[in-house]
Amino acid sequence: MHYLVPVDFSDNSLQALDLALALATPRVDRITVLHVIETHYDFATQVALFTEQQLREGRKRGKELLAKHAHAQVPLTFKLQEGNPAIQISQLASKQKINLIVMGTQGASGITKSLIGTVAVSVIRGAPCPVLVVPATATQTKLNQFVLGLEFADHEPPTLDWLAKQVKKWKGKLQIIHVKPSEKQGFKQVLLELGIKQYLGKKYPSLKAEFLSLTGEKPAEVLGTYMKSHPGILVLSHAHPNYWEELFTKSESIQMAFRTQVPLLILR
Repeated sequence: MHYLVPVDFSDNSLQALDLALALATPRVDRITVLHVIETHYDFATQVALFTEQQLREGRKRGKELLAKHAHAQVPLTFKLQEGNPAIQISQLASKQKINLIVMGTQGASGITKSLIGTVAVSVIRGAPCPVLVVPATATQTKLNQFVLGLEFADHEPPTLDWLAKQVKKWKGKLQIIHVKPSEKQGFKQVLLELGIKQYLGKKYPSLKAEFLSLTGEKPAEVLGTYMKSHPGILVLSHAHPNYWEELFTKSESIQMAFRTQVPLLILR
């Protein structure tokens, strides 16, 4: 498996790298670390000198980062590029056939700034692969606990299969949560729940996924409250209109998502 970790050398972005190293399988997976110098379309001498200074600083810190992890059992490669960070991240992910992007949600300040926090939403929306965003408060996260918000939609089986295989590879536990608007369940709802349980039980018997129904009008808020007392990695699908629109369409919802205390894995 090939991971891509964009860094601006802030504590949060380096924490995302630590999480990727923790998930990666030694001597099997590999990680590409990417630092992007944002291009300024102003050819004034001062801007050119500033960009060159950023490039020198980026190369220096990249070498230091590789040296720090020289004894890691997962191979690390460092890349330095210029351009729009979100575009560069997505293009490299496509070119190198990245399986998972792992990135922080807060940017650094100063000369190495690459606006990680600003571009995270753009990366999630445009990336060709799943994206795992890591908040600064993720130090207490249980990396073996995955909580999937499910809607029972037609697009879900492929993403569910990807997640089931990865959770098994990561030696984790999978909990599936469906948020319903009321306690009352119709016959169709009962059949859908049974169908999901049987599907997972038959295709991934060793996974032993747990299924839970919660009640609430706003799925994202219900899941957020649940995760406060059940630390782990929250998993959503990019194609989930309800969760996705609630989390990312409105600016206040974006802020809520990035203030979450647990990592958020977005499936595609």
